[in-house]
Amino acid sequence: MRRLIIIANILVTAAVMVSCNSNPLDVDVSDIEANVTIERFDQEFYKCSDNISYSAVGELAEKYPLFFDLYNMHVISCGSYSDQSYYECLRVFFSDYSVVEAYNAVNKEFASCDDIQSTLNDGFRHLLYYYPDEEIPRVVTFVAGFNQSIVLMDGYVGIGLEKYLGADCPLYDMLQIPDFAKREMQKERIPIDVMAEWFHDKYPYEPSTENLANKMIYNGKLLYFLEAMFPRMKEAQRLMYTDEELSYCYHFERDMWTSLIENNYLFSTDVFAIRKFTENAPFTSQFGQECPARVANWTGLQIVKSYVKNNKVSLTELMEETDYQKILNLSEYNPR
Repeated sequence: MRRLIIIANILVTAAVMVSCNSNPLDVDVSDIEANVTIERFDQEFYKCSDNISYSAVGELAEKYPLFFDLYNMHVISCGSYSDQSYYECLRVFFSDYSVVEAYNAVNKEFASCDDIQSTLNDGFRHLLYYYPDEEIPRVVTFVAGFNQSIVLMDGYVGIGLEKYLGADCPLYDMLQIPDFAKREMQKERIPIDVMAEWFHDKYPYEPSTENLANKMIYNGKLLYFLEAMFPRMKEAQRLMYTDEELSYCYHFERDMWTSLIENNYLFSTDVFAIRKFTENAPFTSQFGQECPARVANWTGLQIVKSYVKNNKVSLTELMEETDYQKILNLSEYNPR
């Protein structure tokens, strides 16, 4: 495959900017109110470390019904606060070195969540534009010892802040998290991950056949959904790509599509092959070290956009369509 050259970056970046200026998903949501407020459960819960008692945790149980039980039983695995063993588990949790360091890092990195709250509000306003009957959940933050990123349950979305401390966080080096994974552990990623979790919950992946085409188109639907929720966000940011990586995708779009077909990857049912094309990694090894990871998902997005354009499909109609072969066939996708 040809090497990406600087002039291609310039031309493609310009083309992307023009495309963004005429984005049909950039709808008017100025009259829609979401009223998202980020509640700092992490800070309130940590105060209990100075007073681990039934009365202290009981106040939180009343303030955060359902979520408090979920957090204790399934996130930090301490069980019910009505059990005597729960309080000893809390003492162990609050004295754990990684938990203490996580709280310290979270307090420093997230002294304010105003920017995240503003972006989430924008995302939920767009969600209400397409799903007006949807109820906006309470948004709460927590620390769980690096166990969870986003937790979704009835009436709540929980955000594990220690999973978004930035690529240069020393704790991630201590945990031996690879560099390519640390790239996505940024606070700017939180609103995207929240909306992605909503998508996965409402539209789970249940293909009739597990193959690469189905997976990449499903992931393409997710990326299209995220673009609808954050239409003014830079495409590279939504994809967690650098500008150069995004330019690579546009520049080699036809080459990658041809390779997927000619090498019989497109309908491969090999689980490891599917993962190599759709999951996070340093790069997509089949296309070389200059090709960004998850590139098949980006191709899936182009198929989805072609399907929407050629068939005049609404966002909700697209989301409800689970026949991925139909989407592929009717997309008439043929990059040039």
